[in-house]
Amino acid sequence: MKVLHVISSMARGGRERQLATICKYSASRDIENKILIFNKQRSDYFQEYGISMEDVFYLKKKGTIGRLKEIKDIFKKVEPNIIYAWGGFEANFCFILSSFTKAKIVNGSIRHGIVIFNKKHLSRLLFLQLSKYIVANSRAGLKANKLSRGYVLYNGIEKKFTKRISSEEKNKLLQSVFENYKGETVIISVANLVPFKDYITIFKSLKNLKKKGVSFRYIAIGEGLMREQLEMEIDSLELVKDVKLIGRTDKVEQYLQAADLFVHSSKGEGCSNAILEAMAAGLPVIATNTGGTPEITGSENGQLFEYQNKTQLTEALEAHLSDPEMLSQKSKQSRNIIEERFTVEKMITNYLSILNIITN
Repeated sequence: MKVLHVISSMARGGRERQLATICKYSASRDIENKILIFNKQRSDYFQEYGISMEDVFYLKKKGTIGRLKEIKDIFKKVEPNIIYAWGGFEANFCFILSSFTKAKIVNGSIRHGIVIFNKKHLSRLLFLQLSKYIVANSRAGLKANKLSRGYVLYNGIEKKFTKRISSEEKNKLLQSVFENYKGETVIISVANLVPFKDYITIFKSLKNLKKKGVSFRYIAIGEGLMREQLEMEIDSLELVKDVKLIGRTDKVEQYLQAADLFVHSSKGEGCSNAILEAMAAGLPVIATNTGGTPEITGSENGQLFEYQNKTQLTEALEAHLSDPEMLSQKSKQSRNIIEERFTVEKMITNYLSILNIITN
């Protein structure tokens, strides 16, 4: 079976990693994957996942008419059985060109469990209603988009995220980040520095913890337009020694393995890769009760709190940091959930099942 994946870019992100993982692990299951990319940006995923550049097409045209013609020519060259659009913008192009291919068009643009009613999202909502085949990465995503049909393809987490590092490696890594690190509990987040991820509520909650005399260190991995604003916030809250913005790094797994607790304060997610990777590393998760997040984590291995509710977040953090036994038990539960529901093998099996249903 030939699958042509259509995506805006392969820069680092949740859907991009899921696509790269699918390409790597479905290749041995009689699936031939090709990728059509709208924007040429730096990507580490091709080398990391062994994706041949012979299987990758970049659009050269910038205008809409030129792109439509170019995409149509690629459809004709590849002759796929399935065309899988990974975003709303990409799905629009595929829908318009659907009469020029015999392939089944899959709209895989639902990546969040909420809908924001702006021009972009309303356009995506319209094309979702017109799409015959829809795949979301959470049940909440289908519900938020008023859909009573569609398939759910949860993310699968690779085994590299379940590895452990030694105490010596952990201390060495953390001492390279914090001055005078002395074994304090380490809290970590992995999310872009954008308003949607709500770092401000996390920082204010950490300030509350500090006032209560609770010791901790906090690492944020990610980059974005809010960096300067967040650095100013860290300074004004007198958290400079306790909070570090790491930026982008190729050591995400190591940082997760060196941490003790994961915090995610997003306005809404579908099936968050960041949360699942943290769980695979054995971290209890404190996250916002929005979108598809309750489908993958909850009281069993952490705690959910209301979006932007710093009182609830402060209380959740304090409860977990003050009870090492609870941290240990919820750490085990996080790993168990991954092994039972969110392995790469389960994702690929589900992916193949969806494709077979669509093509038969």
